[in-house]
Amino acid sequence: MTKIVGIDLGTTFSAIAELDDLGNPEVLSDPESGNRITRSAVYFGKDKVIVGEKARDASITSPKKVVFEVKRKMEDEVIYSLSSGEFKEDDGKIKGYTPSQISSLILSKLKDYTSGVKKAVITVPALFAERARSATLEAAKLSKLDVEIINEPTAAVLHYSNLPGISLNGRVLIFDLGGGTFDITIASVKGKKVDVTTSVGDKELGGQDFDREILNLIDKKYKKLKGKGIDVNDRSYFEIAEKIKKLLSTKDKVSEIIEGPKGPAKIDISRKEFENSIDTFLEKIKMLMEEALDRAKLKASNIHQTLLVGGSTRIPIITEIIKKIMKKTPIKGVNVDEAVACGAAIYAGIQNKSSLNSAQKKAVSKVELNDVCNFYMGTLMATRDQERNQWLMVNDIVIPRDTKLPCSITKNYMVLQDNQKEIDCSVTQSEGEETDKEFVHVISQKPLKLSNNAKEGDPIKVTYSYDLNGKMHCIFEEVKSKKKQELNLKPGTSKDLKELRENLDFDIE
Repeated sequence: MTKIVGIDLGTTFSAIAELDDLGNPEVLSDPESGNRITRSAVYFGKDKVIVGEKARDASITSPKKVVFEVKRKMEDEVIYSLSSGEFKEDDGKIKGYTPSQISSLILSKLKDYTSGVKKAVITVPALFAERARSATLEAAKLSKLDVEIINEPTAAVLHYSNLPGISLNGRVLIFDLGGGTFDITIASVKGKKVDVTTSVGDKELGGQDFDREILNLIDKKYKKLKGKGIDVNDRSYFEIAEKIKKLLSTKDKVSEIIEGPKGPAKIDISRKEFENSIDTFLEKIKMLMEEALDRAKLKASNIHQTLLVGGSTRIPIITEIIKKIMKKTPIKGVNVDEAVACGAAIYAGIQNKSSLNSAQKKAVSKVELNDVCNFYMGTLMATRDQERNQWLMVNDIVIPRDTKLPCSITKNYMVLQDNQKEIDCSVTQSEGEETDKEFVHVISQKPLKLSNNAKEGDPIKVTYSYDLNGKMHCIFEEVKSKKKQELNLKPGTSKDLKELRENLDFDIE
């Protein structure tokens, strides 16, 4: 029987989970190390690739050959160059590896923790744009996985709602602060039924940013003592910063001996200094919490419970901020590093019930998920500027953000002038309700040839259909001729998978 798993493909750590024989999610361990979470680091050797803690260790001696935080590059058209040890804009001349290729190696490592894995549900940040979602699915295809996608906080609340001993009924706020991304989702939960209301977040805010602030503190203190700072790009210092951050979750002050260019120095960092150093990020977190409540048209008092997800929620100041805004203590009923992977495993079971045994089917039989569109999806259209007496291209929203999925929405447009030859069928994506075309991303664009006798004012019908897996089908139709242009926005790849796989002919350790 084909095994179906859930995978949390994280910025700093990743995890894989499956349903056990009774239908409970179980995180799988690395058979070699026994670790239940795997560091998202990849080392490129001559004829092999190493993924995980050993890759991090290799970065001390071969920093250019180790890639960290690839998740933050999934939206970018970049290549990781082993010669320079950095991501560079893909101009077709650089030799190296795309973010999706690197991510596929992490996925290949994870799926080898068990046998027979052909299908998976992979989680992504709620605010991951279309390009990043497509790159994630490309990575899955490269690792020979048939994959669907679910938003990370949505997966987490699925896990919480299925836990024995935890009763979720009413509105909940899922606070997901991981190593590289931050999401807040508000949902209504009744038993095992989850109805998402809205999601907000920042795909470049997380524990790695906190580590860098500690690194800056170390640099300043060392320079004050020795007259010269440390190399802040040295990965060994990153590991020290991460260690200090974790210790400051239980201690008021941490001391470390730093081996710098001018010899060893004892550096003291207090919890208060750390909190002050990350104040900008904390203010952003507060702002996003308020934005989530505003988008949901709710007050903090309307939220029954706040659920914590992600390793960075262990930082005490984070809990303090949540308590101050929400007026109640958040729930810590799960392993925050594993909740997302466990929720993905539950969703995998829901999506593939025919592959489950009777006990597993019973366990997920009452689980129901209703998610929302996390972006404004629109199209570019011409409108008349009366003051300037000229035509302007503007963005028009077709599917508003927070629309319940699945959905299908039709809007009517018209031909601009007599004998017009074609119309531009464009699909746009934006976090805000933008009309200015400069502030939206055009994620797909093709022309529709019009009939020979097109007249000004002839109707054009545009229909966007969006499903729970982030797939959107867009139809632009000239009504009188029935001519259509269809755009299938299924996250995937436009590149040759065979060619991309040839570049990944490694043994993976």
